[in-house]
Amino acid sequence: MRKLSIIGIGLAALIFTGTAVAYTHVFWLSTIEYSDFNNVSEKIYIDPNIDREEYKGVLDLLSRSKDRIIEKYGSFSATPTIVITGATKNSKKYGLGVFPGKAFAAPWEEYIVINNQTIDINLLAHELMHAQMRDVLGYWAYQTKIPTWFDEGVAMQVDYRERYEVDYKLFDQREIERVKTLNSPSKFWTSTKEQDVKNYRGAKAAVQEIWSIYSPKALYSMLLRVRQGEKFRTVFSTSTKDAS
Repeated sequence: MRKLSIIGIGLAALIFTGTAVAYTHVFWLSTIEYSDFNNVSEKIYIDPNIDREEYKGVLDLLSRSKDRIIEKYGSFSATPTIVITGATKNSKKYGLGVFPGKAFAAPWEEYIVINNQTIDINLLAHELMHAQMRDVLGYWAYQTKIPTWFDEGVAMQVDYRERYEVDYKLFDQREIERVKTLNSPSKFWTSTKEQDVKNYRGAKAAVQEIWSIYSPKALYSMLLRVRQGEKFRTVFSTSTKDAS
């Protein structure tokens, strides 16, 4: 009951800044442990419509995805609640809709929702990296201090899908600078998939450029400096406009 009370207070705070409809999925995610989803491992819930024979494959992919992050950034400490959906109605209910995967940050928890039909190591590593960023930064700094292009660019470093393959040294510098102005979700994501792919590629190249100066394994210590009050553009030495 205490947990439900905390969730209720948190949802009330979220709703105060938006609409109740916009946060319906957060409510369902917050109460996933009381649903008919199967709790197959700590904080991992799988749609009852998914065959139990597939569980081992899902858990193996999760483990390999975390290993990829550890190899790139040195460690993985986040413990998000992971929801694997199967039925279309459940994808909608838990905020995924038609997307293959999403990461959600609430003040009390990180959530990752993945469609079982599109699950793969790239998608999982990408979404897990968002959860790791939030874990290091804390909810408030993650929401207010990190520009969207950087958040996505960091996650893209462990996402090897072919259509996003780039080399910053061969990338149009003007395109990198354009992407660095996409500081909010409303600026980064557009109404066309083609433009979204361009934004992801540009974000990946922009962060590659940063890692040509700093080691990727310095990421967490640099994020802690942002959490403690330093400006993002000072810590990461970027020319990002309007970044905190």
